[in-house]
Amino acid sequence: MNATEKARADAQSAAQRTLQRAATFAELHATSKPLFQKPMRLGSRSVLVRIVWPGVLVVCDPGTGEVLAQSVAGNPCQLVEGFTPGGPFLSNSQGVK
Repeated sequence: MNATEKARADAQSAAQRTLQRAATFAELHATSKPLFQKPMRLGSRSVLVRIVWPGVLVVCDPGTGEVLAQSVAGNPCQLVEGFTPGGPFLSNSQGVK
């Protein structure tokens, strides 16, 4: 490994450590308030779309609070494994590493 490659590897390691510290910081200071929340029309009814920490997309019935769909963290188009419509929010929605 030459000096340029070593410098690049060191910079990437520092960036990774910074992201890990920032993620821990954000998790500690995240509140129960969604990062994003807005109603969305689905045909004749309306649902509530939320993004919650750590980047999980959740679709809820605004009247009952029923969870209609929940994504893997960081992948809003992928349904979290083990999700059952009408079931509770799954806190283990980290996805596959």
